[in-house]
Amino acid sequence: MFNEWCSKEGVIMPKLEYPAYFEGGLLGVKVKESINHREAYMYVPFKMLMSIDKAKSHPVVGKIIKENPECFSMSQN
Repeated sequence: MFNEWCSKEGVIMPKLEYPAYFEGGLLGVKVKESINHREAYMYVPFKMLMSIDKAKSHPVVGKIIKENPECFSMSQN
């Protein structure tokens, strides 16, 4: 389902395999072939990126941020 959603939204992962299962039952992403220095291994369309402004204006995430500002602050109080 995740791979279908990524494909539908324009995410391209030519050298990655998901899901990948590892020792101890761990789930993650695995490389299918070598990745060269400075080679992009995942392409994510701008529309899929979550910026601070997008998060704050989202109906669910924005409400969480507004109600819990201490969790989203850079200060170490």
